[in-house]
Amino acid sequence: MDENMRKNVVHLVILFVLLLALAGVLVYTGIVSCNVVPGGCEIYYKIKDGARAGQPQVLIAYGDSGLGDNQKLGTVFSNPDILRAQVREMHVDRLSYGNVRDYDLIIVTHAKTICSDKLKVFQYFVNSGGRLVWTGDAGTGLCTADAAGRYPASDTLLLDKERNQGGTSTPIGPWARKDGKSQLSFDELLGVEYKGNYCEFSKCAQGQVAGTIEVTNTSHKLTYGLSPAIPFTGDFAVVEFRKSDNVRLIATLDYGTDFLGKSTGQPWLESGKTYNFGRNLPFIVASQVGERAAYYAVPIESLVSEEQPQKNKALLEQMYYGMLYG
Repeated sequence: MDENMRKNVVHLVILFVLLLALAGVLVYTGIVSCNVVPGGCEIYYKIKDGARAGQPQVLIAYGDSGLGDNQKLGTVFSNPDILRAQVREMHVDRLSYGNVRDYDLIIVTHAKTICSDKLKVFQYFVNSGGRLVWTGDAGTGLCTADAAGRYPASDTLLLDKERNQGGTSTPIGPWARKDGKSQLSFDELLGVEYKGNYCEFSKCAQGQVAGTIEVTNTSHKLTYGLSPAIPFTGDFAVVEFRKSDNVRLIATLDYGTDFLGKSTGQPWLESGKTYNFGRNLPFIVASQVGERAAYYAVPIESLVSEEQPQKNKALLEQMYYGMLYG
């Protein structure tokens, strides 16, 4: 091999390595799907996670209360008729900047109370390339300092006037908090503002259909090929969609008429006031660059519960494959 040929080979090898690195970065940030080439996802997860057979690592993060059941969700994931995926479960209090890096996808359920310092861990996880699925009323309860030392400091809500010039003294919502002299804007990460739970605003009867899940885009990675209208029964979080370039509304819950709800003590709502939340309530929202975060107004496992008029396992499957392989 002459000198020119050798140089060309070296240049081609360098170019290949650079292209491979670029592809890895694009997949890592969610800009490009790992399945853009056959077998790409298996290769990507094997390189990213080491000797783990190319399987993405999934964590269910749970708390002490709130919508959802982490054990049922774990059972759903291991069900061979649905996903047959291996997951781990961990209490949110045990999460740290170090251990969240072990996972490709974190699903948060049954965790109404989440301290601000843990919300920052989830922010770090998403900003570092992780995929996050947030459900229901997770993180809508604040931590209060206690004598036992479990929570050394109390969380504080961010007021409207502290974010917006000329704003009011009303808190924005439970996902917008103060972080010392800074702002912790977890609501902007999720792309929604929490108002309350459906059953806090309305009388809930077991087995009563709350509305119909209306898929806005059947070609989206989270709803690909699904029926455009799916009946839903049960409690859910009532949220307001935040319009932004990095936020997309994937599905709504059609209530059938305007949903009117009277505030029941939520600090971000005017006491005793009846609010019109509209007919089409945000149900699935994707956000962040590459849509690395997704918000579901209901616990994921409720989509395949016995009380549903029809089990929506395809919706759950698309969540899993869309977030990790889409």
